[in-house]
Amino acid sequence: MTTRLQALSDDQFNAHPDEINGGHVGTLDHYASPLKRITDTALGEDEHAE
Repeated sequence: MTTRLQALSDDQFNAHPDEINGGHVGTLDHYASPLKRITDTALGEDEHAE
């Protein structure tokens, strides 16, 4: 999964840099939010970490 996401990231998430708009930003935020929760929890950095 992470390899596929990295490849997509390397390809600017299938968006041409000159055509980026607010919709693209919202989409990336939509992708990033659950990934941050997963990463924080897996690394013990979430809100419940001691």
